[in-house]
Amino acid sequence: MLQKPKNAIYQAFRRSESFFKTDMVYLAKGSFWFSFAQVIVSLSSFALAVAFAHFVNKEAYGQYKYILSLAGLLGTFTLTGLPPAVLRSITKGYEGSLSHAFWKNIKWSTLLFIAALSMSGYYFAHGNSSLGISLLLVGSLWPWFQSSNLYNSYLISKKDFKRNAIYFDIIGNLFPIACLLVAMSITANPVWLVAVYLASNTFIGLIMYRKVVTFYKPKGEIDPEMLGYSKHLSLMNIVTGIAANLDQVLIFHYIGAAELAIYNFAIAIPNQTKGPLKGLRNLIFPKFIERSDKEIKAGIGRKFLMLFALGLAITVVYIALAPYIYKIFFPKYLDAVFYSQIFALSILSITFSPADIYLAAKKKIGEQYILNVTMSVIQIIVVAIAVIFWGLFGLIVARVVLRLITSILSFFIYRHSIRLAISQ
Repeated sequence: MLQKPKNAIYQAFRRSESFFKTDMVYLAKGSFWFSFAQVIVSLSSFALAVAFAHFVNKEAYGQYKYILSLAGLLGTFTLTGLPPAVLRSITKGYEGSLSHAFWKNIKWSTLLFIAALSMSGYYFAHGNSSLGISLLLVGSLWPWFQSSNLYNSYLISKKDFKRNAIYFDIIGNLFPIACLLVAMSITANPVWLVAVYLASNTFIGLIMYRKVVTFYKPKGEIDPEMLGYSKHLSLMNIVTGIAANLDQVLIFHYIGAAELAIYNFAIAIPNQTKGPLKGLRNLIFPKFIERSDKEIKAGIGRKFLMLFALGLAITVVYIALAPYIYKIFFPKYLDAVFYSQIFALSILSITFSPADIYLAAKKKIGEQYILNVTMSVIQIIVVAIAVIFWGLFGLIVARVVLRLITSILSFFIYRHSIRLAISQ
C-alpha cells in the first residue's frame, strides 16, 4: 500500500530536477536526516542559551566565551584544513586517509600545546590562575577533540547522512550540552564550564570516532596529496581563524566581559544559520567533486536564487520576532535586541555559498587564498578599528558588511574560475 505513494513522491522529485538542475532525490534523502538533526540541535542549543542567561551572570559568561576564543585562536595553528582534505580524499577512494589524518593532526598539534603551556605559565606568573588552568586544559584536550571529529568528514564522504546526523549532530551536541547544563546548575565558575565543555566534547568525539572505524573498518591507500592540500588550507585558516576570534578578544580587553556576553547573545540566533549552511555544504560537496564544471555551472544559478529567497525570508521574520524572543527567553539581555536585528542582515550572505563550496571541492587553491586571506586581513583591520573607536555597534555593522562583501567576492572568483576551467 505504501509503495505507490513512495513511487509517486520519487517521480515528483525526479520531474522537478529539470527545473532545479539538482539531484532532488539525493537532496531529499540527505535533507531529511540533516533537517531532523538540525531541529534537535537548534532546540537543545537554544535551551543551553536560556540556561546560560538564567544561571550564569554576564561577567562569568563573558569570561567563558573569552577563554573559548583563546582556544580558537590557538587552534588556528594546527592542521585545521584536514576535515575538507579528508573528505576529498575519502570521496576519491583513499580509505586509509582517515587514520593517517587523525595521528597527523595530533602530531601537528604539538605547537598548540607548547603555545598553550607558555601562555598558561605567563598567566600563572601574573596571578591569574583561572586563565592559567584554562589554557592547560585547552592545550591538553583540543588536539584530541579536533582529531576525533574527523569521522564527520568520513561519513559525509560515504554519503552516510543518517549516521552523520545521529553521531555527529545529535549525540555529538546533546552530550556536551547536557554536561554543561548539569555543570552550570552546580557552579557558574567559567573555568569549570570550560573544563566540562572541552572534556565532554573530546570524550564523545573519541567514542563516535571509534564507532565509525569499527563499523566501516577503513583500510587501503593514503592519498599522497591529502597532507599537502590540508597544509595549504591550514595556512589560509591561520588568518581566517584569527579574524574569526579577534572580535571576542578585543571586546573583552577594550570594552569588558559583560559587553562580550551581550555581543554573543546578539549574534547567537542569527549565527544559527551556520548549521543549515554546513548541512548544505555537506550535501553539495561530494556532488561537486563528482560532477564536471559544465554540470555544476548549469545548475548553480538556481541554487543562488533559492538561497537568496531563503535568506531574505529568514532575515525578515527574525527581525520582526527578535524583540519578543528576547523578552520571553532572555530578559536580562534586552539591550542585545537592536544589535541582533542589525546582525541578522548578514544571513543574506548564504546566497553565494555554493560558489565557495565549488572552490573547495575543485581544489582551487589559488582562488581560495585570494578570497580567504584577503578578506580575513581586511576583517582583522576593520574589526580592530570598529571595536576600539565605535564599540559594539561599530563591530556589528562591520561584520555584516564584511560578510556580504565576502559572499559577493566568492561569486565573482567562482565565475572567473569556472569559465577558465570550461574553456580549457
